[in-house]
Amino acid sequence: MVFDPEIITQAIISLVVITTPFDPVKILFFNQAIADPPCNRTISALRVMLYVALIIGGTAVIGRQILHLLDINLDAFRTVGGLMIAAMGFEMLYGGGGTHPQGEKRRKNGPDEEDTLAIPLTLPLIAGPGAIATTIAISSQGTQHEGLIAALIGGGIVAVITFVSFAWLGKRAAKIKASSMALFARLGGLLLATIGVQMLLSGLKNFFA
Repeated sequence: MVFDPEIITQAIISLVVITTPFDPVKILFFNQAIADPPCNRTISALRVMLYVALIIGGTAVIGRQILHLLDINLDAFRTVGGLMIAAMGFEMLYGGGGTHPQGEKRRKNGPDEEDTLAIPLTLPLIAGPGAIATTIAISSQGTQHEGLIAALIGGGIVAVITFVSFAWLGKRAAKIKASSMALFARLGGLLLATIGVQMLLSGLKNFFA
């Protein structure tokens, strides 16, 4: 079975940019979450990695079926999904930070007393509504297997990056200057906006074909 490398590349870039598990603020959030009560960093990072993999992987597996169940045209959803991804990309491009669907407001507020590694760190800060919508949009591309495999590969890479970021980078990444992170966010936003527009145009082309 031959898979389209373009779809896989789009999936990886889109999901890594939309989740940004290496964000120093998210790492600081993680550090605060495991500090009280004290928890093992590696085990906690594995838990977050598992949560991310389950959310993105589960969405990739059942997302397309949900669209069929609701009788939603895949090309129409791909168009709307591309529009949403492009909008988030433009918000990152001009704002130099995360977006509302990425849980940016909650991220800035810091953890509350009831916070856990699952909520709000994994959902919505990493695998939030933006990541879920992106995963469904990706899984609806190409043939059923092409979109699914691309979304699973992208989700797997995000999960691994999440573990490495929380277990290894730790305080090192938290020391990156805010201006540098804003630059990276804008570059990521440009890539995300480009991918979103491309998905939008592809959806429109196929819908009216």
